[in-house]
Amino acid sequence: MSPLLDRRITFERQGAGRNALNEPTGAWAGIATLWAARTDLSETERAAAGQIGAVRVARFTLRRSALAEGPARTLGPADRLRDEGMIWNITGVAARGPWIDVSAVSTGRKEEA
Repeated sequence: MSPLLDRRITFERQGAGRNALNEPTGAWAGIATLWAARTDLSETERAAAGQIGAVRVARFTLRRSALAEGPARTLGPADRLRDEGMIWNITGVAARGPWIDVSAVSTGRKEEA
């Protein structure tokens, strides 16, 4: 059964540029906007440093195509994606027949702080 590709997601990559501490300073730029299906896998709360935060884990499924294959070949943990304004950090990319699965986590933030 085919997943319902019902949302537009944008893959982003941080531009070049480093500060004196070798931290990335470049702006995030979109590398592709594609149709995808989202499957929520888990939602948990965690306490760290006296603060409680929510963490969501999801899998985004894309149809394998020339456009999806280009960015998907180079996607990795340094990249992220946007879905409905939320930022998702990419944790893994896997090809599965005619589909590409992108695993990602989000803390629910809408914009970069």
